[in-house]
Amino acid sequence: MNHNHEPFSIESGPSDLAILYIHGIMGSPLEFRRIAEALKDENIHFKALLLPGHGRNGNAFARSSADIWQTHVNQEIHHLKNNYSRIILIGHSLGALLALNAALLYPVDGIVLLNTPIKTRISLQQISMSLRVLLSSGKADDPMIRTYRETFSVGLSDWWTMPLWIPRLLDVNRVANQTEKILHEVNVPVILFQSIHDETVNPKSAEILKRGLGEYLLSLSYLDKSTHAYFVNEEFNEIIKGIKRFLPGSLRVVNSSN
Repeated sequence: MNHNHEPFSIESGPSDLAILYIHGIMGSPLEFRRIAEALKDENIHFKALLLPGHGRNGNAFARSSADIWQTHVNQEIHHLKNNYSRIILIGHSLGALLALNAALLYPVDGIVLLNTPIKTRISLQQISMSLRVLLSSGKADDPMIRTYRETFSVGLSDWWTMPLWIPRLLDVNRVANQTEKILHEVNVPVILFQSIHDETVNPKSAEILKRGLGEYLLSLSYLDKSTHAYFVNEEFNEIIKGIKRFLPGSLRVVNSSN
């Protein structure tokens, strides 16, 4: 396993609230470090999982599946439920879909959705971005490319396995179709952020989520300057403010003397 992509937990204070971060396809728990750092003054237990098949080589990724990913997410929530009475899920991309589906089985106190791929799109921007990420090093000068490269968790040492990745990439659409059908069953508070210039997710996904979630969607924020996995500072701060506004109804700090 690439040590940069290991799952991690941070206990920032005595609390009965845990936040579980679920990354997207080929993503990494490393993405959550920035969010956890921004929320460090809150008394929260932070946990970022690593989806099976990620953090290793291409063959391991090819041998994973959407069902395995969903099971892993469900198990992580189950374990957290043993120690924390309140749980908020933060899902990025595929992770957002997995979070919505998990919420049907395990009661959680809220979900934060980041660039949720109910509808995907293939664009020249996406193809260009993918090539630049694959061919660049982690020390790329462009902060966007560097961010994508650092959080890309599937190793390329066995690059010849790439054709075997196709079923996994198609799994995203399968999970999206399944998730769209169950949106009306989600009955926990949700906040949603969608990048308008997302090269992977069709921004119309946000409107589908809005219709499907109905009254349970508390807020929808469009981001003008960010992309699928790169959030400019001002919009990242907007996300953090949104999460903080989302917390008080679910957050109850446990007195350390108890």
